[in-house]
Amino acid sequence: MTLANALTLFRGVLIAPTTAAVLLGRPRIAFACFALAGLTDAVDGLVARTRHEVTFTGAMLDPAMDKLLYMALFSALAATGKLPILGPVLYAIPQLGLGIGALALWRRRREFAARWPGKAAAALTALAVACLLLTPWGEIPFWIAIAANFLSALYYLFQQTNRKTRLEEAPQTPSTSPSQDGETPAAKRGA
Repeated sequence: MTLANALTLFRGVLIAPTTAAVLLGRPRIAFACFALAGLTDAVDGLVARTRHEVTFTGAMLDPAMDKLLYMALFSALAATGKLPILGPVLYAIPQLGLGIGALALWRRRREFAARWPGKAAAALTALAVACLLLTPWGEIPFWIAIAANFLSALYYLFQQTNRKTRLEEAPQTPSTSPSQDGETPAAKRGA
């Protein structure tokens, strides 16, 4: 197991104490656990890149842990009355779409990358959690984060559906370019 993946898994381990602290009415402890989880999120990708340990497992595990952490937190906050029950549901909708989209994109192109709208939505979501845990007016940043997540999902949908795959972008050579009848010159020669 790589160090980066271990950091990501540690973030997953922090979900239980963070959620328990919310349910037990200990918002400062929940925030401390959340901040530690956020630190692992900030560091795991950097560690993977600097140590040349970027893996498919890590690329899938990292956003999955983020989504699980936020879903658990928002569900606990809804259970304690800090959020309406609809809050976690509305958070989950674009996340589910993004997750399915990322898997489909990986199957199609063997690539996916976070872009600025996703990073901005993630930052607003983290800010919303901090505000929900530490202030009485946390619901306002939460709804802004939800809107940002929906806009980010739409951005990825339009961005990725209008992009060509690497194979479609590759220059065609005369021996591989199809003719009017759809056959390549090499196929016509019997090669």
